[in-house]
Parts: sequence; structure tokens; C-alpha cells
Amino acid sequence: MALALPAWLTTAGTLIVLGVALGLIGLVVVLSLRLAATRRQQDERENTLTKFSSAVMNSGAMILITDAEGHIEFVNERFCQLTGFSPEQMLGNSVAGLSATVNLAGTETGVLTNFLDCLQPHWKGELLCRTNGSTPLWTAVTTSSVLDANGNPANYIVSAVDITELKIAHERMEQLALFDSLTNLANRRLFKDRLEQALQSIGRRGNQIALLFLDLDQFKQVNDSLGHDAGDLLLLTVGDRLKSCVRAQDTVARMGGDEFTILLHDVSNAKDLTMIAENILASLKAPIRLKSQEVLISTSIGITTAPNDGMTHDVLMKNADLALYRAKDKGRDQYDFYTETLNERAVQLMSLERELRQALRHDEFHLLFQPQVDLNTGDITAMEALIRWQHPERGEIMPDEFLPVAEDTGLIMPMGNWVLQNACMQIKLLHQLLGRGVRVAVNLSERQFRDPGLQNIIEFALRTSGLEARFLEIDITESMLMDDLHSVREQMARIQSTGVTITIDDFGTGYSSLKLLRSLPVDRLKIDQTFVRNMPADAGNTDIATSIIAIARQMDMAVVAEGVETEEQEYFLKMHGCSLVQGYRYATPMTFDDLYHYFSGDNDRPRELKA
Repeated sequence: MALALPAWLTTAGTLIVLGVALGLIGLVVVLSLRLAATRRQQDERENTLTKFSSAVMNSGAMILITDAEGHIEFVNERFCQLTGFSPEQMLGNSVAGLSATVNLAGTETGVLTNFLDCLQPHWKGELLCRTNGSTPLWTAVTTSSVLDANGNPANYIVSAVDITELKIAHERMEQLALFDSLTNLANRRLFKDRLEQALQSIGRRGNQIALLFLDLDQFKQVNDSLGHDAGDLLLLTVGDRLKSCVRAQDTVARMGGDEFTILLHDVSNAKDLTMIAENILASLKAPIRLKSQEVLISTSIGITTAPNDGMTHDVLMKNADLALYRAKDKGRDQYDFYTETLNERAVQLMSLERELRQALRHDEFHLLFQPQVDLNTGDITAMEALIRWQHPERGEIMPDEFLPVAEDTGLIMPMGNWVLQNACMQIKLLHQLLGRGVRVAVNLSERQFRDPGLQNIIEFALRTSGLEARFLEIDITESMLMDDLHSVREQMARIQSTGVTITIDDFGTGYSSLKLLRSLPVDRLKIDQTFVRNMPADAGNTDIATSIIAIARQMDMAVVAEGVETEEQEYFLKMHGCSLVQGYRYATPMTFDDLYHYFSGDNDRPRELKA
């Protein structure tokens, strides 16, 4: 007979069994959940590794993985595509094998860009990467490290992007920024940099350097007559010849236009500089063939040295420029050295400029008039208006002294406008006093002729003075015709539209052609006094003068001879058909009062005005 258990015991046992069972079930559930989490983490890690592997393999960047010593353990497909190396060629080799040599301008040996330099925990930079071909790649490199349990680098991951095209574009930009695009010579910016470096070396080494400033003579005439292509070829040839005259360590630069500079290192003495300058002059004088034509060119050279003449870029450039202008003053195909006297002269010119500005404000200028005489009638047909400066301390200053300064500084514009306005007003007053008309000739400066508002200025002078346009003669020098011919024609057409007479002054000193003259609205030619001065003894000048007279006659133009001083000159000109003359044989320049007294007096012959 079975023993009957107490009811409470039966219930307790059941509960115990049930608790154990539930505990086991819970443990199984917990273990299952933990196992599932572990599997998910493994899956996620495997998925992450798969994604990372796919990203590395398919990356647009070159990926290398090395050990701590730089031996390559992995390269991706992009690396193989860009370098031409296979994984078998790279695995196990040092990353240093990818280092390439870059040739830097001005150095005989290259500089090694070593890939071992990038094996650092965090590194960024540019490296030249060797390829399986002949052309290396410029790469932008980023490096990160993988640390071991002790925190030391176990691996390096190197990511490199091909920037070769960007580098080439940058080098081209630098080329454009530092070199002249036409001649490939150093430009103004690079020349300044090299000059400043050379000046710094003087302090360290105690050597001497020289700066040569060159300006081609008559380049504008060649450029305008043969065209810009021929002008460019001429500049290229000049650049090559200049480089052949100096050493490889020296610098030849084009400043712009037809201006060149040369930096000479380690110059011993002035004798060496003289030899170099003479060699340059001789080299440039050799004929240059342009468009099946042989062209002769020459240059003017200004020379300065450091440390003797200065120790800054600006001072040396100013010195060389002063010497260049003195060389030009001596004539074409010359060189000259800077001296302190030139600097003193520059200071004098600056002072003269200040005084000119004051003279304009204080009305210190006045006009003189030199008559033009008709040899057939003895009448004065016109007067040339000439500006003079009555300085309050220095007395009368001649135009040769102050007009070049006025032209260089731009003061010639208000000064020229003053001459035009006052010449018109005074001649109009003379007309009113005499009751008859006579022309006045006014010379234009080059700046005035280029002024797009010149037509308005002429019209304003005529309108405000009341002078009829037929009594105003505008004189343009022949050299002004050598500018851009299209612009010259347009400007002369605008001048013609005002109704004034147009005269080419100093004719025979330039290079204008009959074809050019025929295309321009020219009424008169003036024979420059340099051709008249030694006439008729000088056969060359005599031939030029007679040719100009023949040209004027052929083109139905009046011709005026300037600078007539002797009876022989007058007789020769009259015999060859030039009856309009001007010069000291007939009259010195006169004030308005003297001119009025002459016209209102009882004089039979103009030459009675002789001083």
C-alpha cells in the first residue's frame, strides 16, 4: 500500500521540478540569444570585411598595405592599372622601390621622393611614384597605421591618388606666371626674384653682379611695316641671340614689348661688362630674315652693377633705365654705364616736373610766332606757334629742355591744349586788328595725337576763339604715322572733319611710304631742317630734300622748308620748286606784339625781320 504524501509536499515538489525546468529553459534561451548575437556580430564583421575588401579592391585610389618595416603585403587593382606592376611583382618588396627621381629646373641631379617617408601613423603629402613604364606618376598620398595589442604599428595603409594631370597643369600655370609666353625667357616676375636672390648672395659671398637693360631700336617700325607675326619672330630671334651672348648661369628676361634685361653673375670688372655689351651689339646687328626680307636691328643698353650702384631691385632697375636713356640720347646701337651724375640728373628732372606743374597753374608760359614766307610774293602766309617758359628765377627756358619731361609725365596734354587754345585766340585777335587773315600752325605731341578726344579739343578751340578752321594748321610729325595704321587713319579723318589743314612735320626723318601718304588726308609736307642745314654742299641731304619736293608735287601738296638760313639754301629751294620757307634768314620767333607791329608797319620784304 502506497504511502500517501502530504499535500503540501506534493505541491512543493512540483514547484521545485517546475523551477528547475524553467531555469534550464531560461539558460538555454540565454545561451541561444548569446549565440545568435555572436553569430550576428560575426556576420556583421564578415559583412564589414567584405565591404572593406570590396572598397579597397574597387577603390579609385591606389591602395597599398605594408608591414611595419614597409614590405608590401597587398596592392589593389587600381594600383596595378596605374603603375603597370602586377601583384606578384610587388608583394614582399619594400615600398621604397616605388620611389622616383624628380628633375628640378636648374639642377643637374634630381631629388628623390622616398615612399618610406610616408610610413608614419598619420602622413599626407605628394610623392612621385615609379611605374613599370618610363613615365612616373605624381600622387597625393595619405597614410594611416594599424596598431597591434601593444599599440605599436603592425601595418600601414597607403592611399595614393594620381594627380599627374593636375601637377602638369600647375607647372604650366607656373610657366605662364614666370616665363614669357612668346620667347620662353624669364618674365618680369621671375627676373625680379632671381635678381633679389643674387643680391642676397652678394652679402654672403662678396661677389659683384650686373644688370643690363636693353631696348630695341626702331622695333615699332618693323612691327608695323611687316606685321605682328614678323615682329614676334624678330623678338624670338633677339631672345636666342641674347642667350648666346651670356653664360648658362646668367638670366635673360623679356620685360614686355621690345625691352629685355640680363642678369650677370660674378662679374669681375667693367672691362668684362664692356666686352659683353659690345658682343651683344655685334650679335644683334647681324641681318635677320623675316618673311623673305632681311631686317637690320640694333639695340641700346643701360648697365648698372651691385653692390656699387645699389642693393635693391628697384634702385638697380631705375639706374639701368637711366643709363639706357643716356645711351639712346647718344644715338642708336650704343651702351652706357650708370653714374651718380645720372641720378643727379633724374633728381633735376623730378624737380623740373614739379616746376612745370606750378608753371601751368601760374601761367608762366607764352607763345612766340615764326613766320612762313612765300618766296614768290614775299608775303607771310602762316606762322608757327612756339611755346616758351618764362621761369621766375631761371628766365626763359627753351622747349628742348622741358617738352621731353612734359611728354614723359603727361603734362604735355594740358600744355598742348593751352598752346592750341591760345594760338587760336591770338591769331583771331590779329585778324581783327589787321582786317585780314593768316594761318597759324600748331604742333601736336604724340600723346595729343593719340588722344581720342582730340577732335573735340580742336573744335572747342575754334569755337571759343572764333577762328575759322581754314586758318588753323595742325602739324603732325612723321614718326606718329608709324603707330597702328588703322588708328592713325581714323584719327586723321577726325582731324580733317574739323576743316583744318593737316601738315606732316619733320618729313624725311621717318619711314613712311608714298602708299601710306596717299591713304592719309595730308595737305602739306615740311622738310626737316636737318636736310636743309648743309644744303646744297651735302649731296645726301640735297637728294632727300629734292625727293620730298618731287613727292609733294606729285601728290599735289604744298611743301615748306624749315631752317633756311642762307641765300644759297633759299636759291636752291626756289630753283627746285619749293617756294614756302621758314627760318632765321627771314625772322626769329616773335612775340604777338612784334608780329602785330610788323604787319601794321611799312616793310617791303619779310627778310627785314632778320635778327
